[in-house]
Amino acid sequence: MSAIDTLLLSEYSRLSRNILRLRAECSQRPKGSVAVKRRGHQDYVYIVKRENGKVVTQYLGKEGTWKVKGAEAKLLERKRYTGELAEAEAQLGKIMKIMKAGGINFVEPTP
Repeated sequence: MSAIDTLLLSEYSRLSRNILRLRAECSQRPKGSVAVKRRGHQDYVYIVKRENGKVVTQYLGKEGTWKVKGAEAKLLERKRYTGELAEAEAQLGKIMKIMKAGGINFVEPTP
């Protein structure tokens, strides 16, 4: 086995582990986006998301509370992890294409 083959296999396994970790991180954080609605003189915050093809809103509380700030932080984390996941999956696809062209045997990861 050449040095390039070894390098490709190690990069393949690193990306596969990273993808599994990122999927787990995404599943632990809420989906959706933040919506602020004004009622009278107060602003109230909701999470807006899709469930079974329908738009669902979930009340979080008044703007500026710790619960709202925590939910916003978790939504931002999910967005960041989703971006990293897309990048890692694209890189893994390129590595797999190179490995297939070179005849290197590997086991495709399961989603």
